[in-house]
Amino acid sequence: MSGLLQSAIKRQAHFAAVAVTAVIITGLLYASGFVKHFDTAFYNVCMNYRVLSGQKNKSPFTASVDLNDASIETLGVNIDTRMAFADAVDVLAQVNSSAVMDFLFSQEKSADAEFAGVVEMAGNTVIASLAVDKNIISAPYKPLTETQKELLRRHLWRIKVKEKGKVPQAGTFLLPFPALMKAAAQIAHVNMEPDYDGVYRRVQLLYEWEDGYIPSLGLAAAVLFLGIPIEDIELTAGKFLCLPLSEKDVIKIPIDEKGCTHVPFTETWAGDKKRIPLTAVVKANYDDDIFDSVFNALNGRIAVIAEISTSQKDFGPTSFERLYPLSGIHSEVIGAILDGLDRGAFISRVSVFYKVVVLTFVFFIVFLCCLIRKDVFFHLCCFTGFFVFSGITFLRWHFTAVEPWYTMPVSLFFLLWAGEFLFRLFIKYKEQLLLRNALSRFFPHALAERIMREGKTDLAPAYKELTILFSDISGFTKWSSDKSPEEVHNFLSDYLESMAEILFAHGGTVDKFMGDGILSFFGDPFDLPNHSEQCIKAAIAMQKKVRVLAEKWKPIVDIDLKVRVGINTGKVIVGNLGNKTRIEYTVIGAAVNLAQRMESNAPVGGILVTADVWERVKDKFTFIEKRDVTVKGYGEAIEAYVVGNEQGTINN
Repeated sequence: MSGLLQSAIKRQAHFAAVAVTAVIITGLLYASGFVKHFDTAFYNVCMNYRVLSGQKNKSPFTASVDLNDASIETLGVNIDTRMAFADAVDVLAQVNSSAVMDFLFSQEKSADAEFAGVVEMAGNTVIASLAVDKNIISAPYKPLTETQKELLRRHLWRIKVKEKGKVPQAGTFLLPFPALMKAAAQIAHVNMEPDYDGVYRRVQLLYEWEDGYIPSLGLAAAVLFLGIPIEDIELTAGKFLCLPLSEKDVIKIPIDEKGCTHVPFTETWAGDKKRIPLTAVVKANYDDDIFDSVFNALNGRIAVIAEISTSQKDFGPTSFERLYPLSGIHSEVIGAILDGLDRGAFISRVSVFYKVVVLTFVFFIVFLCCLIRKDVFFHLCCFTGFFVFSGITFLRWHFTAVEPWYTMPVSLFFLLWAGEFLFRLFIKYKEQLLLRNALSRFFPHALAERIMREGKTDLAPAYKELTILFSDISGFTKWSSDKSPEEVHNFLSDYLESMAEILFAHGGTVDKFMGDGILSFFGDPFDLPNHSEQCIKAAIAMQKKVRVLAEKWKPIVDIDLKVRVGINTGKVIVGNLGNKTRIEYTVIGAAVNLAQRMESNAPVGGILVTADVWERVKDKFTFIEKRDVTVKGYGEAIEAYVVGNEQGTINN
């Protein structure tokens, strides 16, 4: 239990380290603007989908009356004198339509009296103004006169303010001529600023001035159309601008701290089929047939009159269209307010609660994934969590128009997954390194590398014919009895390393070191057809190296270094053997025991092999002596042979 507890604690500590690192990097990405940039890009994709797929239809209660190039050419001087606008408002009043004028009628013209008179008669016309932020007042903007201030106060919204936030304050305005201000049902601002990348995504709903607010053109027109009492409107900056229709029905417009809302686009400029040229509306005042057509098109609607001529610069890029008339933004705001009780009319802001839930979900999912040991299931679980979150984000946008808060949780998700993945790779690297080091102790370097590279070698126990080699230093126990541990260690390290290098060079596998003794075998884990021959070659090379080491260590530790080597070929069990707590790659069987008996009976400094070995290599090596060796467990003496010419000369 303590082992499992320690493992759990280690895993939690590791996940905590990964989580802290991921949070720090995510914070840096947020501070650098990376999160904002990609959230904006993702928002563009979602808005493009909303508009081009027809996810939300434009309100049937709005229409656009365009002062286009053809209308300017046809109406001519009537545009300059404003008589055309007077006729248009008159027609709209007759067809029970509200006029929203996206023009700055600041300078007086010859037909202003008629224009103002028609506007006053209509009683429902919204006229544009331009707010100048209090912090940027400079020429050519002039302070308001007392007359202008008095007229503007008539149009000031004094609403309930729960949270003022950072709604911008206006220092002055570009206003219509006084008679028009007096006649208009509402003076509204047409200020719009693009986002940092020049794309129009938000609209400023309110500008603060004195003790009240001037609404945007679209907001003012919709409130006037719905007959909502101004004093009942409630502002909570950072949350909602509430427009009560009744005690139960309230239109909630999501806004940020500055009182801006996302423009609830529904269609492209080219796709807007409810566009009427101003010429048709003006001519309807004089032609009954045209009047009937205009009546059918505009009856009971809010008509936004704006210039969209090629000389007009009141255009800008949106998320889905590079050239879009900004007057269309006012139409979209009006339509969204009129449909405000429908789900998805406005682009809702993401709540703090949702963000907390999402981040908790990310941490929880990745933590659960980290508990999965198999990498394939770990990755599958992580990517399933990622796709679930992506799907939820898309569905929230599709059905409820909630703005996609995506980049930060996805960045955190990716960093947590990547951190865990890299940690697993590091653990595997360490395991591979340890395995490579372990294999290098027992196998030749080339074989160890092949095992690591192919990963296909079957090390399960098997019954195979191998050649077994035992070696042992003569008199080692007596010599080491009066030597310091450091002397014994230094000598043995050099000796065993030298012997292992020779064994590996000849294709042998080192089973184990037994003090000064060595157990090695040839023919596994990879087949070696001439394993008996290679084993004897290795033994001869070992004896040569022993003589070199003897000269080296004699003056250092006073050792008369001589080694006995025994070799046998036979069937053995080879592979990973052991229990749950200890597994060892080794060989067992009678042939192994017999090889050890050959070593104990070998001449000092010599090599003794069994008859089975001799039979396989008698034509390739010189054997100088035949011996009959009595071995415990065998009824008869074992025939053995001493390898001659241990200097390494081989008969060809």
